[in-house]
Amino acid sequence: MSIHNKNLNKKNNFLRILKVLTVLFFIFICIIIVAVVNLKPEKLVVQNINPTKIKNGTYLGSADNGLVKATVSVEVNNGVIKDIDILKHDTLLGKPAEKIVNNIIKQQSLEVDAITSATYSSDTIRKAVENALQKGE
Repeated sequence: MSIHNKNLNKKNNFLRILKVLTVLFFIFICIIIVAVVNLKPEKLVVQNINPTKIKNGTYLGSADNGLVKATVSVEVNNGVIKDIDILKHDTLLGKPAEKIVNNIIKQQSLEVDAITSATYSSDTIRKAVENALQKGE
């Protein structure tokens, strides 16, 4: 066998392997896309809680919508939400939603607008705050 034929065989083998790897990569990407598209978060219903009816204390609350999880610590003193600490926030791209706690404290209400492009995380954090406040009723 000549050197030319050996090089041609190596090149053909390399191209076959490259084609197989390309097809496998494409299949892998398709599986990932199908999985992500089919993941649907649970719709959380957040009910407002009047902080004036909450006993003084610090309360923990958690919420999980299937894609986003949050755990918060809420401090209430003299019927006023003084502080909200996000202890855990497992999210995809919803990190900006964490600033919603400032709106909750400022308005003393869970009826605040979701952070743009972070709706699921916003709702999950609000639900975690609701769950925490319920413990002080």
